Amino acid sequence: MPDSVYRKLQEHLNQLPMGFPPTESGVDIALLKKMYEPEEAELTLSLTPAPQRADQVAEKTGADPEACKAKLDRMGKRGLLITTTVNGERHYVLAPYIVGTYEYQINRLDKEYTDLHNQYMMEAMGLEVFGGKTSLFRIVPVEKSVESVQEILPHDVVKTKILEADRIALTDCLCRLKSKAEGRGCDHPVRTCLSLNRCADFFIENDLRAEEITKEEALAIMDMADREGLVTQTQNSAGDLDYICNCCKCSCGIMATVVHLGLHNQLTKASYINTPDTEACTGCGTCLDRCMFKAIRIIDGKASIHPNKCMGCGLCTTTCPEGAAKLTKRTPEQMPDVPESVQAMYNRIQTEKNRPQPFHSFTEIQDKGGVF
Repeated sequence: MPDSVYRKLQEHLNQLPMGFPPTESGVDIALLKKMYEPEEAELTLSLTPAPQRADQVAEKTGADPEACKAKLDRMGKRGLLITTTVNGERHYVLAPYIVGTYEYQINRLDKEYTDLHNQYMMEAMGLEVFGGKTSLFRIVPVEKSVESVQEILPHDVVKTKILEADRIALTDCLCRLKSKAEGRGCDHPVRTCLSLNRCADFFIENDLRAEEITKEEALAIMDMADREGLVTQTQNSAGDLDYICNCCKCSCGIMATVVHLGLHNQLTKASYINTPDTEACTGCGTCLDRCMFKAIRIIDGKASIHPNKCMGCGLCTTTCPEGAAKLTKRTPEQMPDVPESVQAMYNRIQTEKNRPQPFHSFTEIQDKGGVF
């Protein structure tokens, strides 16, 4: 099949809030060819952010419903779309590249794929992710670091979301797997990422290196992340959480980009900032090793915080031997503007990029259990 189907797929995906921009080099098409077989690319053109049953997709394409369903289910296991249950029936949803099909390639990583991905991020996708006003991602503070803070904001409490979840899946960290596939990486644990509720259903049902775990086991993962010095991030929403990532700058593309390029304002900070107790601080430097974002310096024997670089993750507070590192709420003008829901986040991104609303109204998509 000619490249035209892949160009149509690129254009189809590029209508989404987090799109799939073209490149002069053609690496966008090469990446799609690596991921999708020609008939899979063709079938994806009939998918939308609003969930559809297999028979509805088949009606669009003129295919046999059962054969269409088999292809769609196979694509789900290949991480090329999202499967979800609506009113007891399996539905299929168009997924963006980030966050979406890239993260779902967890069983298909090889050097050819990672090389294409890296080139595409450099040429086009990096600006798509980091070039807007509203971030896809936000930092969540370590639970223990905000226990003494008055008026803790609900969206900053991961423990509550875990305890409220109907289902939790533990998955491998794609970033660390990718780093190892490239012959580099770090010694941090690989099995550190959590998916909740319908996202957990998707990872488990499609065999994406996931296992269902208890709430107690999930909380133990969060404690382990603190011990390992991993920063917790999730989607930039004050509503329900779909995933919880525990990240390091040595393997995580998002964290590494923020740190090495100084893009601290492109990642939504937590609602807190480290405000050291200068009387208790001895300048020992323990916090320097824990701060992934290079927000701390020792000046005149005391820890000093760069207010723009401190993301409010709280890792500095849990190992400070003197208890001098403390999180406090940011001032009103410093408080992050977190969208009220995932839907609101994508609405903002779509508007900021001046893109037309894709396929369906956002309200219809949300009412049907879609992803945008």
